Amino acid sequence: MNNEPVAWMAANELLFSVVKDEIYHIPLYTNPAKTLTDEEIEEVHNSQDFYNDWEMFSYKDFARAILRKAQEK
Repeated sequence: MNNEPVAWMAANELLFSVVKDEIYHIPLYTNPAKTLTDEEIEEVHNSQDFYNDWEMFSYKDFARAILRKAQEK
């Protein structure tokens, strides 16, 4: 991943530009995506009960657990 700015921000404004100049000179970067390995996903799946009262798989609860795991990285 390259670590180059994707835009520049003005010092006293909430404006930004994709071109660096004398007004827009504070670099803005993207954050790298946090990913999980297949093993980490399986670990989350095995550590939680994602079934509700009707024995239906709760995708929302699983998705939230996956997001929490990724945020730990």
